[in-house]
Amino acid sequence: MTGRTARFLLSIAVFAVAAALFAPSIAPTHLGLDDWGYTYGCAFVKDGLSLANVASAFSTFGHGGIWMPLTSITYMADISLFGAGWTAHHAVNVALHALTAAVLFNLLVALLARLLPEVRRSHLLVCALATLFWACNPERAEAVAWIASRKEELWSLLALLGVASWVRHIEKGGRLHCFLTLGLFILACLAKPTAVCFPLLAAAAEIFIAGSRPRIVRYIPMLTVALVVGVIAFATQMHPEGMACVELYTAPFWWRLLNAAVATGVYILHAFVPYGVYTDWREIAGGWPLWSAPALATLSIAIAAFAFALRRASDARLNRTLLFAAAWFAISLLPVLGIFGSTGDKALAPRYTYLPTMAFAALLAYGVASISRRRLRFAACLPTALFVAVEAAISLPVTRSYENDRTMAVRTLAFDGDNWRALRTVGRDLATRQGRMDDGIAMIRRSLEIRPSQITVDTLAYLLACRGADGDFAEVRRLAKPAATDHRLDKGGMLLDALGTVAMREGDWPSAVQFYSASISAPNRSYPNLYTMLNLGLSLANAGRDQEAAQVLRRLAATAQGGVRERAIESLKTIDAGISTPFEWK
Repeated sequence: MTGRTARFLLSIAVFAVAAALFAPSIAPTHLGLDDWGYTYGCAFVKDGLSLANVASAFSTFGHGGIWMPLTSITYMADISLFGAGWTAHHAVNVALHALTAAVLFNLLVALLARLLPEVRRSHLLVCALATLFWACNPERAEAVAWIASRKEELWSLLALLGVASWVRHIEKGGRLHCFLTLGLFILACLAKPTAVCFPLLAAAAEIFIAGSRPRIVRYIPMLTVALVVGVIAFATQMHPEGMACVELYTAPFWWRLLNAAVATGVYILHAFVPYGVYTDWREIAGGWPLWSAPALATLSIAIAAFAFALRRASDARLNRTLLFAAAWFAISLLPVLGIFGSTGDKALAPRYTYLPTMAFAALLAYGVASISRRRLRFAACLPTALFVAVEAAISLPVTRSYENDRTMAVRTLAFDGDNWRALRTVGRDLATRQGRMDDGIAMIRRSLEIRPSQITVDTLAYLLACRGADGDFAEVRRLAKPAATDHRLDKGGMLLDALGTVAMREGDWPSAVQFYSASISAPNRSYPNLYTMLNLGLSLANAGRDQEAAQVLRRLAATAQGGVRERAIESLKTIDAGISTPFEWK
């Protein structure tokens, strides 16, 4: 078998393993956190590809607080090619991850060919295992299984190809790879603005791989693009669509530095100890971030080990590899550590490690491939292969935990019982799906105590209105007082829904009609309106507005399913029969 054939077959094998591992995420489910907002909740994405939608993707800067036109265009393409639904979005995410793994494998082969030409034939297996070490880590689950994390995969793949093209340009010269690199860099920025770090990655590659000193004039076009995209990124973060100006530096500088150190330590720890990470690490501004002690210890050990290896290494090629890996990890991680801006609601997030931890794959590949004796080299592959198998076994349940908001939140609470978002999600599920209203409301109160949030207030008000215990209605009116007088303040419609339910249960049918109508018309409503429409129809009927009630209920009878449809049909029969028995809230 020739070297090219073996390389091709191993590329396919790496692609297949990476795809198979995360294939369980290909399902007709999604997370409420950003998945809906980036796709079917986005006006210029939900209808698929069109010139108008593509133009809107480029010209709309505040949607979701991030400008990512290329990523939005891929969502449009999913819808146009495969129709509405979530399965295709998941499948594309998995395919992108598998493709990135195959590209990384080939780049590692090319890197070792430059550094260790004497073992060119035998390092193919080493590179494949090093790639799988990266591709199968549980930290990859968030970027792959979460539809909204496609931007991480896309910009990382484009940046990876861009760096490879830039090294080729430095070594061979010519304009083709120069323009190709610039084009890939621009596309990476359009996938996610985090790609502004690319010029530094390219410079590191020029220094440590090509072995030449960077000339600033070469980087002027890249730096210009990075500056423009950086300004756009800050502007979109500060002015998200539908929100007032957001302050990006709410936490003090010392805390942001501490959080960056802790986050870096956690990322390094979980790269080598596949603990089984989870979504939505909570931020505790002004205090010590979660996992501070083990994270800072890991970071200290990693820095000491790096300094020791750099000082004691007698091989110049090892020094180059160590410096390049450290530069790659630090540079690609820097934009998402929260030092220079907001990290959202998270102290850290596993998806941020998608590109940075490729540096560890490069170190592993060089470390094993540089073993002089062939037998020892292959012997070192055995523990590596075993570690990859352990990673894959841990990744499977982590991947499944991204099936929906409840499964994700349950896993989060298993590690962090005071995660405010997970408490709200599980509490809502307990109250609405499992009938454990008291337990659910208690969890949501705890979430609100840990971190005040308008969404949590809305959820609490809605569940209190549904429970209707002593004092619940008074608390709903207190929580929803601003929206009761100015319906425009409740852009999501849930507070108005709660007020409508209170009015309906108290027999105030005109108020119920008013609140339910306003709730259905809320501009940023993100949950189904079937029950709200049903309650509107019932309220209209009780208010003596039978014709309007019949219109609403007939629409539900024709389009809804399950209990909502049955209740609408039952109510229509009552109206048609001219029976004046009051409709009761259920």
